Amino acid sequence: MLRTLVMLLLAAQTAASAQEAAPTPTLAIAPGETVTVRIADNDAGFVVLSRGQGEASGARAENTIRFSFVGMSGMLMLQVENGYGRAFTYEARMVRGRRAERTSICPVLAHIVTIESWQDAIDRLELSAPHLSDQVAMACR
Repeated sequence: MLRTLVMLLLAAQTAASAQEAAPTPTLAIAPGETVTVRIADNDAGFVVLSRGQGEASGARAENTIRFSFVGMSGMLMLQVENGYGRAFTYEARMVRGRRAERTSICPVLAHIVTIESWQDAIDRLELSAPHLSDQVAMACR
């Protein structure tokens, strides 16, 4: 009986630690960060899988999006790697101090990497409205 109870407790602990975080409608990313997410079912938000400092390294996983927000040559660049077999669109706001303003973003086609860049000083980007689609016009918005 005690052995069975211990096995059940270990199984419950393993299952709890393996659960993903709940989807979040807005993903904040600061310069110097790399964040890997998956898109929640029905485009319900971002599920953060990992977050760290520095540029991305290694191959991205299938069915994930990896954002790397880095500075280079006086500019800030957001590299977006789409590991999905569908196009990915989202919205973004630049936050500087207490001010936030929308910025244009281009769609990221299936299995493609794009780079967005700004010369502005940005404290963080707030990404929202993730959407996966089979057909996307290649127009930045």
